[in-house]
Amino acid sequence: MNLSLLTYNTLFNNAVGKLDEMIDEHHPDIICLQEALTNDKSIQKIERFGYKMADYSNSFVKFGKIFGVITFYNPKNLEYNDSFKLDLGTNLGDFFFNTLRIVLGYNQPKTILETNFTHKLTKKKICICNVHLYVVGSNELRVRHINQALKSINISIKAPLIIVGDFNYFPYKRMRLEKMMAKFGLREATANIRQTIKFTQNGQFEKFNLFQRLTLPFINKFFVKQIKTDYSFYRGLKLIKTERIEAQTSDHYPIISTFKI
Repeated sequence: MNLSLLTYNTLFNNAVGKLDEMIDEHHPDIICLQEALTNDKSIQKIERFGYKMADYSNSFVKFGKIFGVITFYNPKNLEYNDSFKLDLGTNLGDFFFNTLRIVLGYNQPKTILETNFTHKLTKKKICICNVHLYVVGSNELRVRHINQALKSINISIKAPLIIVGDFNYFPYKRMRLEKMMAKFGLREATANIRQTIKFTQNGQFEKFNLFQRLTLPFINKFFVKQIKTDYSFYRGLKLIKTERIEAQTSDHYPIISTFKI
């Protein structure tokens, strides 16, 4: 049996209105959204396609609205068991980034959402972690947060686990991330994808904030068309394929991975 998972940073919920096209084409079993509105109206838009919300975790307030990470599932194939939310702290050693987050309005706490399911046909249990890490911060902080999350997951090392989302991991010291994941027996499902952040033809994000505007010249000079912040890591499953969906509704590309369970 196959299990497919879609992960997507929806750019302040902009992409949610177009999810029906992806669902009709790809029929993912699990949908992990980041930067999504967590109100009833937005959740119901996706549930009308036959999905159920497993859980959500609020991350920040912008435009007077609450955004967070949400995990949906297909109830025909999966049974929802439970979920846990891990609040991500900061470190005094990241004083510069802590201050910058306050100045830029990014000082809201981030969370990692762990959701546990049982596959109805195979009866196998599977754990899904939906991640949206700090955009303003060091890669060391991001690795520490993922390490903290994986240590908190109380499942066997042999049990299937998928951790996906917007890691906001900048393109330096990549080996640190790989070594940390390998320590937990995790392999990357997105290794074949080089770019998950999208630029317009004039080199700007389609919609961007102050931090993105400040860093855009550096990104364009050194990393244009090679920015990858969205990842999928897994264990206890066999990867069949991972695809980048060429959608035009967010500054991130949606990523779908298919596994044999």
